Amino acid sequence: DLKPGDRVLGSTGWNGLAEKVVVERRRLYPLPESKSFEQGAALLMTYGTSIHALLDRGHLKAGDTLLILGAAGGIGLSAIELGKAFGARVVAAVSSDEKAAAAKAAGADDTVVYGRAPFDKDASKALAEQFKAAVGPNGADVIYDPVGGDYAEPALRSIAWEGRYLVVGFPAGIPRLALNLTLLKSCDVCGVFWGAFAARDPQANAAHVDHLFRLWEEGKINPHVSEVFAFEDGGKAIAKLADRGAIGKLVVRVAD
Repeated sequence: DLKPGDRVLGSTGWNGLAEKVVVERRRLYPLPESKSFEQGAALLMTYGTSIHALLDRGHLKAGDTLLILGAAGGIGLSAIELGKAFGARVVAAVSSDEKAAAAKAAGADDTVVYGRAPFDKDASKALAEQFKAAVGPNGADVIYDPVGGDYAEPALRSIAWEGRYLVVGFPAGIPRLALNLTLLKSCDVCGVFWGAFAARDPQANAAHVDHLFRLWEEGKINPHVSEVFAFEDGGKAIAKLADRGAIGKLVVRVAD
């Protein structure tokens, strides 16, 4: 078992930006010697959420088309890499050409660059057409949405028959979906709450983490850390996230 001095990564859930923390044993995992602490810090919440979302909630399978909103953030890039590892065709939706390039570098097959909300009726319809053109005539089998807001309904309009729409987060606002669309497409809208899943079914979560470590060792996933901040600059990292300036994960190094 673990002993003092072992390299580990862990999940606190909250209050992790501190010099000392107490973490339950079940939330700790040995960190391979070949991996950095910065990458380890970027792994659990993002890839843990995405593997639970795609496999348990989205039932993603090889050959599916996966549409990812907010695809250049830490959680979006993790969904791209896992989607490709599981054999899906991945369409990444982002807010700039720079972010589209990052999504492509992570393995996305196609990208959509959308404007900044709020959208009026015409802009919402135009975005739906962008999504439909990108995912193809059969629609997206799985839609991974960690954005919400005005982006949600246009994305839902591009879903495939019996597709799965994954509600991962809503920093752009809690969306109001036209539920007639779920009837017309016979699709599912599924909530994704990784923290609650991990607490309720720690064995299943541990199996997912083992799976992630295997994919990491095989080079099929690679946590993308775009910037590392000193502990005293942690507030700057939070501000950059709020300004939507981050690509991949931002990491705060507590101590050298």
